[in-house]
Amino acid sequence: MTNTMEAAEFFGVIKTYHEHINDDFEQPQIVIPTLRSYQRRAVKWMIDREINNDLVKCDGSPFSGGILADEMGLGKTVEMMCCIMKNPAPPEFHNQNILVKDCIQKPLIQRPSKPSTSKYIAYTSDKDLKIKSTSNSRSSLENWYKNVLSEMSTVPKKAINSNFDEDTHIVTCYCKETPPKSILVYCAMCGKGQHAQCVHFEPKPFQEVPFLCSNCWILNDKLQCKATLIVVPPSILNQWIDEIEKHIAKPGLKVYVYNGVYSDGYIQPYSFRDYDIVLTSYNTLSRDLNYVADNLENPNCTRSLRHSKKYNYPQSPLPCIKWWRICLDEGQLIENTCNKVCGMTLNLTSVHKWAMTGTPIQKSLNDLYGILLFLQVSPYCIEKQFQQLMKGEKTIMYEYFSKLIWRSSIENVHSELNLPKLTKEQHWLTFSQIEKYFYFNQHDLCASMFSDIATRVFPSLDISVKNIDKKNIYNIIRPLYKLRQACVHPQAVNGQFLKIKGTMTMEKLMDVMIDQCRVHCNDTLRSLVSLHNALAGLYLIRAEPENAVEHYRTVLGLMDKYKDKQLKIDTVQKIHVMYNLATVIEENTFLTKKLSDSNLKSDMELLEKEYLGASQQNVESTRKTVQFYSDKVAKIIGNKTLGYSNWWSDMLDWIFSPNDFLSKVQMELEDYRVPGVPNIANRLKSVGDVYNVLSVWLTDLNLGRNRTISMLKTLEETPMNDLVQKALICHLRLKSKKANPKYWCLLCNAEMCLQSYESLLFSVSNKQKNMLIDKTEENDQETMYESTSKGLWKMSQKEFLLMKLYQYGQAKIINKSCLEDAAEHIKVLELVRKEFRYLRLLWTHLSDSLSTHDEIVMAKSRLKLGNNLTPETDGDGPSKKKAKKENENDVIMEQYVDFNVMSMKSDIPITMTVLERDIGKLLYLENLKKEKENSTEIDTCPICCLNGEAGWAVLLCGHSVCNQCLASMCNHSEAFDIACPMCRTNTPMDSVSYVKNNREGEVSNIKGSFSTKIESVTLKLMELTQQDPNVKVLIFSNWDKALNLLGEALTQNSINFKILKSGSTYKKTLKDFKANNKINALLMKLSVGSKGLNLTEATRIFFMEPIINKADELQAIGRIHRIGQTKPTFVHHFIIRNSIEENITNVFSDAMFDRWDDITLSQLIKVFEKNESNDIL
Repeated sequence: MTNTMEAAEFFGVIKTYHEHINDDFEQPQIVIPTLRSYQRRAVKWMIDREINNDLVKCDGSPFSGGILADEMGLGKTVEMMCCIMKNPAPPEFHNQNILVKDCIQKPLIQRPSKPSTSKYIAYTSDKDLKIKSTSNSRSSLENWYKNVLSEMSTVPKKAINSNFDEDTHIVTCYCKETPPKSILVYCAMCGKGQHAQCVHFEPKPFQEVPFLCSNCWILNDKLQCKATLIVVPPSILNQWIDEIEKHIAKPGLKVYVYNGVYSDGYIQPYSFRDYDIVLTSYNTLSRDLNYVADNLENPNCTRSLRHSKKYNYPQSPLPCIKWWRICLDEGQLIENTCNKVCGMTLNLTSVHKWAMTGTPIQKSLNDLYGILLFLQVSPYCIEKQFQQLMKGEKTIMYEYFSKLIWRSSIENVHSELNLPKLTKEQHWLTFSQIEKYFYFNQHDLCASMFSDIATRVFPSLDISVKNIDKKNIYNIIRPLYKLRQACVHPQAVNGQFLKIKGTMTMEKLMDVMIDQCRVHCNDTLRSLVSLHNALAGLYLIRAEPENAVEHYRTVLGLMDKYKDKQLKIDTVQKIHVMYNLATVIEENTFLTKKLSDSNLKSDMELLEKEYLGASQQNVESTRKTVQFYSDKVAKIIGNKTLGYSNWWSDMLDWIFSPNDFLSKVQMELEDYRVPGVPNIANRLKSVGDVYNVLSVWLTDLNLGRNRTISMLKTLEETPMNDLVQKALICHLRLKSKKANPKYWCLLCNAEMCLQSYESLLFSVSNKQKNMLIDKTEENDQETMYESTSKGLWKMSQKEFLLMKLYQYGQAKIINKSCLEDAAEHIKVLELVRKEFRYLRLLWTHLSDSLSTHDEIVMAKSRLKLGNNLTPETDGDGPSKKKAKKENENDVIMEQYVDFNVMSMKSDIPITMTVLERDIGKLLYLENLKKEKENSTEIDTCPICCLNGEAGWAVLLCGHSVCNQCLASMCNHSEAFDIACPMCRTNTPMDSVSYVKNNREGEVSNIKGSFSTKIESVTLKLMELTQQDPNVKVLIFSNWDKALNLLGEALTQNSINFKILKSGSTYKKTLKDFKANNKINALLMKLSVGSKGLNLTEATRIFFMEPIINKADELQAIGRIHRIGQTKPTFVHHFIIRNSIEENITNVFSDAMFDRWDDITLSQLIKVFEKNESNDIL
């Protein structure tokens, strides 16, 4: 039995237990809407469950409450409000004085045995105590009146004697700084003082309220409160306020929104007694759990941490109160008993407890346990007992839950609702050709990724998604999400096209795909050339120069062949071919020569000069920039060092309050610090410490700059051949790992100077420095600038300290000449930082130039026959075999020659086939672009000379024929290959791609270039607005990026819309959408707006993607198809044909899956299957 059927059977049986309940219920007069019959029956049952319930709680006390499980849109909110108004808390429950328990700890002061208000409230100002302890209410009132007058008076306050000793009291407030005009209040139990403003303690005349700190409130008896605490999802918090104002006519009804300790600070528990309803959100409950002690019997015991907390923090006031009623709206959110919300609800106590949810059963009947745990109804709030109930006799289970659950479905009460008709429509869309090309590329990658992860991680594919641990679930679901995102818009795919600013048009997508395909073709061509060059070298070792020359000439032929297709062979590969071909011809005079052979060396020298010239040009350009900044620095400092002048030491002597200055600087240095960089704030204990730090830093900085500039100058002046030879020994090809600096080449020494200089000038962490050494040893191509601090240009802490000293001088208006020197010094340091960037760039270009010369040397070499490997002795360990790949890349052992010849001869045709296929894709994309740009031209088939209205077939060579001619070619071909009628290139039949002629369908009135999905949604909305300018539509998507892309399309086509996002604008967005008839669409993520909202102003819902979880889809539909809707409603699904969306629609529309995570991995693999083969390359 599926979960849907199991839930339907469960609710059907539960309903039979309630058939005897009639609707003879008189609703409260203050409830404005007239209840329907099923609502009166529901409220009548709820009142009965609060008054005549025979169940008990886990602690043995009577249980009262239940689960209101009416289906979405049936008015559960109104039913709960009727219950609240019908059964309010009696006065004797909440009109009780607050009694304070005897002090557990020995009090710090002596108090009378029977005190009055002033026993609990001891007022003091910052210096003087304000109210003396007395024993009668008249004196208390007089003292309160004097205190108010003293706060308003401008006359200095006089000290008043008090029983409280200010020096012996401990102030444990939650504030960081003492508030202005603060009043201290002392706890009646522990005697600790806190600021009245910080704990929101506001004493009132004639009201004796003791002050307790938050810890003592927990120790004291729970405060009985008449309010009903309603917990709702944050998205519908404001809607509850609106519903209460709309449906309740009681003038004195007071509602309070509790935002938690984090947002509003500590609220006194007795403050909630003034309200009838307290609203809060699940997010607030979750955050308030951080302000609840683990052991409520000992609030001084905080959570078990490695180090105890060194600060005082308030406790949440919610657990200190015994509420009259607690209600959880969307109660299914506590289904997971391990989350923080469920943990917080277990700390709340009340007389009545209710859970409201339209979907209490989402996966299985076991979902009910989370709600039973909240209700604390015995004995099945214990998981073991609950499981026994679920597995036991069904009659017992049904009878038990009939006392807890009330359920009405739309189907059962449809005659009472008179809801308008709900119509569902599916819009089947087809990718454009370029989208299809992009999608199938993504499909191949994602399907392969999913299959690899599933088979590698899980021994069996019969495991369901919901049973996969969190560590692996992301890797499993990521390919599915990326492919779904590709159906919406290529730019919606996570990690794709990050460098493109703004919305990517389909023309831009075409260009990107062509560029990517050309890069891929170049890589394949490079691999093919490498195979030919290596094979030629092997033939020379075997003394077969004829075969070697043949392969060298093949490479030259490839250069000419693909020149028109803008495919390029690396310059180094060209130099290698030309040099070795010319050399082989000179060495073997019997070989046949061609006319072009005489120009090989001259052409090679021209290429070499051009290749070397490019790197040298970069060096010259950067050198000029470095000189520009060096000249500007020299112009300012002249013969001075980077210390410039003693302005900063003079200013240190002029500081009026050194302690204040140091504390402020230390605080700002803490905020400025970079992770991994030791903070100098701890070293600044005095002004002398500041002087020492700055003087040492300026001296080291000047020395580091001079050393770096000198080292780079030496590097430039050294002949390139010498640099290359030393670099070869150091790191370039041999990759020596000698740690002794005496083995370093000049380039590495310059790099270390730059690193040292950079650590003085910028904030570079020690971790980054260690990464530098490791990376330099492992890979000479990754320098410190590429792997660590590139882009991190924060000034050093010392310069930051110097800047703060300068700002202090400006604020205090110290000596003007000193400030002028300071300004010039700061300017010099800024120029030095800019100079360093180009010094670094100069080193990079010099390193590139050195590598370029080495590449030329390597290009003029060929494979050599080596001896057998001999052991190499390592000073740090036993002898080991010489690593051939590390020191002799151009050496091959004799025993491997023949094997490599055979291997490469077989690899060449395979690589050539791959190259031809990739070039076919490139030609296809270029033709597609040309067709798009010249859409008015009529293409003709090269065989029948017709325009191919039935569609086109694209061959691997890039040429195309109409589908009718292709069918004729296939009928006349006996083989499985088709010869191109233009170039005679053979194409396998299963490699033919098909293009539909969609010119007529491409014509639309939409402005802008967007994906098929975005354009279809926009066009449908434009059609609806033309029919009804005031139409309102809810548009759901799973991803913010998709909504933003759709919003761009709606903006360009003059459609007014709003995007609903959580945060400060949430309420205003909803209000604007409901009230403003000019706003036609409300865009929202499914997780933000699918639950609880009442949006009957809208009549249509657009789902941009197929919704996998059907419970979420039903919740979203319930936003418009509910009580209060007077117009017909429509639900539109936009689905791409021949994509994963079609598979999802087919798979999850089956009744075998109630939730998407019930699917197994083996079934999920089928979701990745292609529906249409070879529709595009």
